[in-house]
Amino acid sequence: MDIAPLIVWAAGLTTLLNLANMLWTLFSGPARKLGQRLGETEEKVAQAERDIHRLRDRLDHMPNTAALHQLELSIARMEGEISRLIERIGPVAAITERMQELMLEQGRK
Repeated sequence: MDIAPLIVWAAGLTTLLNLANMLWTLFSGPARKLGQRLGETEEKVAQAERDIHRLRDRLDHMPNTAALHQLELSIARMEGEISRLIERIGPVAAITERMQELMLEQGRK
């Protein structure tokens, strides 16, 4: 039996396997890199979504325009009441000053 045809077939099969291996490496290498980049991008998107949800939760707890308007009105009312209290305390302050002066004069005598 002659093995020359088997050697030719083995060489051809080896060449085809090497060609298939080379093609596999050429096409799977970039795909692997793209898969890795896709995984990194998915993680970044997930982190961005978590950040967005966290910011939405913070915004939900902040006062809206109606609440801020109510606060402004309350502060304005408080300023008016404080002004009235200052006006009412003015005479009391004058009385205490006069009483203090009187006590100082009596203390000197």
